[in-house]
This record gives sequence, C-alpha cells and structure tokens, in this order.
Amino acid sequence: MTAHSVHVDKILFLEAFGRDIPFHDAVAQSTYLDLETGDVMWFYDDDEEAYMEAGIPVEDNRSLREQVASTPDRYLEIPGLDHTEHHEILREFLASDSIEDPVLRAQAQEAYSGSIGRWKEAVADEGIVHQFYQFCDDAVRARAEAFLREHGVQVVWR
Repeated sequence: MTAHSVHVDKILFLEAFGRDIPFHDAVAQSTYLDLETGDVMWFYDDDEEAYMEAGIPVEDNRSLREQVASTPDRYLEIPGLDHTEHHEILREFLASDSIEDPVLRAQAQEAYSGSIGRWKEAVADEGIVHQFYQFCDDAVRARAEAFLREHGVQVVWR
C-alpha cells in the first residue's frame, strides 16, 4: 500500500479518534476522514436521532451518510477507542516514570481501582492528573498516527 499525504485538522481528528465509544456513542455516530480533503466528518447512523440529539437537519445528516456510502474508497472510518483502551492508557501512565516522585507514583497507583473518574477524584495531587491528561493526549496521538500509517495515510497535521 502506497502512503499518500493528507492535511488533517489535528484537534478534530484526535477528538474523533480518542472518543470513548461506549460513552460518546450512546446514540450511534460514525466518523470518517475524507482522504482527498483531510476533512473529518461526523454523522449519526440514524437521521432522526441526528435531529433529536444535536439539532442536525435530517437531510444534512442523510446527505453525509450517502456521500460516504457512494464513494467509500474516498473515506477512512475513524474507529474511536473503546473504554478498555482508555483504561490501558491510564495503566500505562501509572506504570511509566511520568510521575518522578516514587511516593506520589505509588499513591497514584494505589488510587486506581478500575474507574478513571474515581481515580482522578482520589489523586491528591492535581498536577498528577494534569500529567495524565498530557500522557493521554500523547498516547492517543501516537495510536492515531499508527492507525493512519496502517491505512497508508501520511498525515500532515494542520
């Protein structure tokens, strides 16, 4: 597979790629990368839900779905991360040397009980939570770039 270069809005792509599927897709949504323009497209799988959930006119949502369906080679579906992958990122953070102080690292590790939200509440040092957000951003970007490479896309962030 020959890679081709695509200019992509970094923030929009990483938001689509890093979304937590079970939480953000209570109403089924699809996200695609337009391989010609680099645009990130979001639409609901059900046109009526698009209007009910987000006020998107049924016709607009349908048009996007049909556009992707009619030229599927032009679009790459952006899968998002499942909830387990978000927990893997937190476990990677806790196992890394991102938290330099061994006492604080041990406290942060002990605070994790299987819930990311409870972990953030239990960690006494807010700086550690901010370090986690940065680690998470970097991990999502790395996973997104690997995903794009696997699909023959050489991304140029804009």
